[in-house]
Amino acid sequence: MKIKGANMLGLLNDKEIYRLCAQAPPMIFPFQSEQRGKPSYGLGSAGYDITLGNTFLSRAPTDTYQVIDPLNIDERLFTKLVIDGDSFVLGAHEQVLAETVEAFYMPEDVVGVCWGKSTYARCGLLVNVTPLEPGWNGVLTVELANVSGAAIRLHIGQGIAQIVFFGIERPGRTYAEKESGGIYQDQVGVTLPQ
Repeated sequence: MKIKGANMLGLLNDKEIYRLCAQAPPMIFPFQSEQRGKPSYGLGSAGYDITLGNTFLSRAPTDTYQVIDPLNIDERLFTKLVIDGDSFVLGAHEQVLAETVEAFYMPEDVVGVCWGKSTYARCGLLVNVTPLEPGWNGVLTVELANVSGAAIRLHIGQGIAQIVFFGIERPGRTYAEKESGGIYQDQVGVTLPQ
């Protein structure tokens, strides 16, 4: 299904993001039209602060010489954790995969780029998310890496990162049309490499 796209090229402001989320299907669902919480989530002046979900994939205790091969993932190397509470403690020098509360339905002429939030960055948390490509749909998998020497408390249901959106000309091929098959199209939660 073709999703109506941006009215402009370049960085999208709050008014344009709101317009893209008020249509059917919305670019972001659920959508919060103003910023709330701490760390904040919802629509900002030039981006959207995404919310941390409650499901995580953590490295299972293994031999320290175990190799993770992105072309041949051994799912036994990961433990799925569903948190029934309002926070998750990420140990010093640990890394997890997490999910967002929001699902995304990217228009064919919009790309999203994600950065961590300053509050968590100042605690030593690195957030890694690949670009939200034109035409991609799904729940976002977020990699969280604690580079500090102390544990960091992550607050579920609060902001974890910010996405900024850019209006572009529709590319020659969208995410769903890629030669590699768009293997993460319509992912529904934390997803390991495939």
